[in-house]
Amino acid sequence: LRRHGVAMPQLSVRENVAATEPLPEITRGAAATRAVAFRRREDGGYTLAPPGAPELFVGPDAVRAFPHYLTQLRADPLGQRLLPFAPRGFPDAWTTRRRWSDDEPSPFERIRILDPAPNMRRIRRLLQDFAALYPELPPVRLKRAWAGMIDTMPDIVPVVDRCADLPGLIIGTGMSGHGFGIGPGMGEVLAALAMDDDPGHDLTRFRLSRFRDGSPMRLGPNV
Repeated sequence: LRRHGVAMPQLSVRENVAATEPLPEITRGAAATRAVAFRRREDGGYTLAPPGAPELFVGPDAVRAFPHYLTQLRADPLGQRLLPFAPRGFPDAWTTRRRWSDDEPSPFERIRILDPAPNMRRIRRLLQDFAALYPELPPVRLKRAWAGMIDTMPDIVPVVDRCADLPGLIIGTGMSGHGFGIGPGMGEVLAALAMDDDPGHDLTRFRLSRFRDGSPMRLGPNV
């Protein structure tokens, strides 16, 4: 969008996840502490994740968007870990091209799937935290680890809007980790916008212009 003159302070953060080998059942549901979030897997193990420890690869967009994120940083100054370099070709990597001609491959065609390597130091800490939470368990062993990139906004609220600068373009992004859960509802709203129908909801909170019209930054729920 920036290539087409539309500015939006969206960034991407990395989250790490681990799956353990089978363990005795603690709960069939899901739970979270300050150290670890977990849920039972069908294979008898547990999926583990840090409840609030995103890793941000600092690049040109992060520097440019820094003023928008001040409210979030003040509210939780230690809520994210800053890393200096993203993998080549990833969002906001220093070497990712911002401009290209129409007859050459875009960065999105060069890397169609973001598959970052997990932070194994963080994964080991997850296993230790889970084991410490339930010391009666047998040794907690790692079965698999992976990571993923999550799009995030300064106020942890998506952008769902018609683009005033590019008529006909509908923007639905910045779900900030909630996209899977709110996907069905967002799909209906975006389809209505694309068809120029009434979405049936007040979308003022989700407007893109909130980042440039002087509105105070109000943080949304991060659950």
